[in-house]
Amino acid sequence: MKKIFAIGGAVIKTAKSELKEAIMNDKVEMLIHNGGSIFHDFQQATEDMDSHSHPIDALVEDYSINKPASILIWRWLYYDSAPSNSITALCQSKDIPVFMFTGLACDFWQMFGSHTAWQQMAGRLYNDFSRLTQRFHTPFHYVCMGSAVIHPEVFLKAIAGIKLPEFTADVVDFLDMYRPRTRVAKYGTYYKMTHKEYFTKVL
Repeated sequence: MKKIFAIGGAVIKTAKSELKEAIMNDKVEMLIHNGGSIFHDFQQATEDMDSHSHPIDALVEDYSINKPASILIWRWLYYDSAPSNSITALCQSKDIPVFMFTGLACDFWQMFGSHTAWQQMAGRLYNDFSRLTQRFHTPFHYVCMGSAVIHPEVFLKAIAGIKLPEFTADVVDFLDMYRPRTRVAKYGTYYKMTHKEYFTKVL
């Protein structure tokens, strides 16, 4: 069974080539970014962004923090247009769904308000969350890689209230973090190793 990968920024920074190989070898069904992973994915694929990671939430609020980064993120949110050398673009070329959840997207309804940008972003993330929830109605294999706060909460919200099919949920991280262990890996295995090691030794 192909795997649904929910990744943090450290995966892009330390195991990008291994992730790319897994995608090329048809081992990835869906890719789920948090704000850090999509930032570093785009940053490594273009010279228009500096290496410092800015929260996506901040880029939505204030273009001046890093205008090139804001433009790239919004272009993807609006049009699914990602830099050509990015992991995101590779997935899209192979018809692999790519979702993104930021800190506020754990409770995406908080993002609806008077700020137009937040309304627009919330609509995209709401659709991503709905599609992920629908996917969980049939057997799946979910792997949370290196995101100790956001993805475990999104995972729980996505499986809440549905009749659970057979599934496996694993965690891969070089730190022993309680959120993914108690919220995700209780349904599978906690691989305490680097992301590179997981791709090369386990996958």
